[in-house]
Amino acid sequence: MSKLCEHAASCPPTLSVEDFQRDEAFDCRVIQLIRDDILPHASHLPADFMVKIMDILNKGSIHSTTSDCFVDTESSRKLREEFARTCFETLLQFSFVSDTVSEQGQLTRLAVMSLLRRCQDVVTKYVEDERLSGKCPLPRPRLAEMSSVLKAITTLLQSLKKAPKENVEVAVWNQVIKLYPALVECTTSPSPQVSKSLRDALHEFCDLLAPPGSAYLQNGR
Repeated sequence: MSKLCEHAASCPPTLSVEDFQRDEAFDCRVIQLIRDDILPHASHLPADFMVKIMDILNKGSIHSTTSDCFVDTESSRKLREEFARTCFETLLQFSFVSDTVSEQGQLTRLAVMSLLRRCQDVVTKYVEDERLSGKCPLPRPRLAEMSSVLKAITTLLQSLKKAPKENVEVAVWNQVIKLYPALVECTTSPSPQVSKSLRDALHEFCDLLAPPGSAYLQNGR
């Protein structure tokens, strides 16, 4: 299983576009299998195994920005985006915090931390690449990915703030706060698409400026 993302993130020079697409389609089906047949039963599986599963999803979700194979082939680019999107949406699906403690609590914590780390990586890389690109705009897939990540941050923060205080570990809030400086660095982005999503995400941090233990942080209002 750990070989999945290594395989997806690299492709031999002799691999044809058709073979690459077929392999990527297989990887997508594996992720769907994880989502449908493994994650719903996480409470009955070993913790170490679930950590590895989350690591696979985390690495796979940034696949589209790390692979440099067939970058000029529209069809393969679309498929790589599909693989990354499948991983990312699976992480997001299992990252919502419920209002009560449930047997899925361990999975939720793993998914939240994995998703936050993934968002941190994408945001940091986006800022670096935009700075290096100068006046040249980044490719459309990068802008779309960044916008999607910012929307995910907004959704995740809304969910975290609505959860009972005891359901959210301090490590999660620390990771959320760690995101803030990286988001501020994005405020110079010339992309309207990114700027709109960024503004929504930054607004969600308003409640975190309240004193610790206040009603804002507990109730998310």
